[in-house]
Amino acid sequence: MVVAGGTGGHIMPGLALAEALLEKGREVVFVAGSRPIEKRILKDKPFPVYHLEVEGFVGRSLPRKIIALFKLGLAFLRSLQLIKHLNPQIIFAEGGYVSIPVVLAGKLLGKRLGLHEQNAIPGVANKLLSRFVDRVFISFPESKDYFPKDKVVFSGNFVRRSLFKKKEDKKEDVCLLILGGSLGARFINELSLEVLPRLLEEFPNLRVIWQTGLDDYERVKKRFNEEAFGGRVKILPFIDDMGSVYSEADFVLSRAGASTIAELCALAIPALFIPFPYATHNHQEKNAKALVEAGCAFMLRQSEATPERALSLLRSALSQKELRVKMGRAMRKFFDPQGLERAIAEMEALVERR
Repeated sequence: MVVAGGTGGHIMPGLALAEALLEKGREVVFVAGSRPIEKRILKDKPFPVYHLEVEGFVGRSLPRKIIALFKLGLAFLRSLQLIKHLNPQIIFAEGGYVSIPVVLAGKLLGKRLGLHEQNAIPGVANKLLSRFVDRVFISFPESKDYFPKDKVVFSGNFVRRSLFKKKEDKKEDVCLLILGGSLGARFINELSLEVLPRLLEEFPNLRVIWQTGLDDYERVKKRFNEEAFGGRVKILPFIDDMGSVYSEADFVLSRAGASTIAELCALAIPALFIPFPYATHNHQEKNAKALVEAGCAFMLRQSEATPERALSLLRSALSQKELRVKMGRAMRKFFDPQGLERAIAEMEALVERR
């Protein structure tokens, strides 16, 4: 049983794990929350998907927190039913509020439990759940200080094998991919509205693929005239086939979520990161910092990300193929291709020893 929810940052590593397990002939079920983005990502998958109604606590009013607790209690009871019915040997949690009731129910029913932390600085939920699980898999070495030392295994983040598609053979054009994560990023969309017309004028060979997020798509479409640039800009609310898009991309403008970083490292695509400044413990900035120091990415804090500064860095990357290649090679060094297999082997060994 793979459990993940909330955003693509949790769900995508869960999908990577599910894909790898199916290739090994294992039986897989997936448990997620019930938000539209979760249902969109998990639609038509080759395994059963169950959705639980959960809600966040952080930053909510007291009445909303009470409602969230009530939903959590109901989700715990539903998790008990699901686990008894499906009888998984292993429950592997990737994060999101939906992980809490499932892990606690799994503990009560005596299941083997794994937990995966994608970020350098873990959130409160994963620190709490680490007390109940058998193994904690970390993506950044500095995460080990936040968890019980005897449970920690370094695995890196998990990347879907379906993303590894042959790179497009291109001649003269350069492709910029703009991402805000699965939910989109209003700030990055606003910045792109300012910057893109100038970039497209300066670089006649530039193509842009722009994922706005579901909520911001209509607003961006109204404000940006795609036809003015002869079809060189493709605006999408959400990208289902990321492998094909990554195979076209030469450079990426995005937030610095752990799953996005892992995918870019695995595929050797350099980026300009603008970390989400309100992430817990500012973990997105910490996620990106090591890459910047290694010379494989640029970073602008949101408070410093003026159109002029963003333009300057994007110009530098888009005008120098040699620089992009050098940055991409440096990105690849941050990806551990054996991490996913290590996590599966570790959890299955626990079952065999039992």
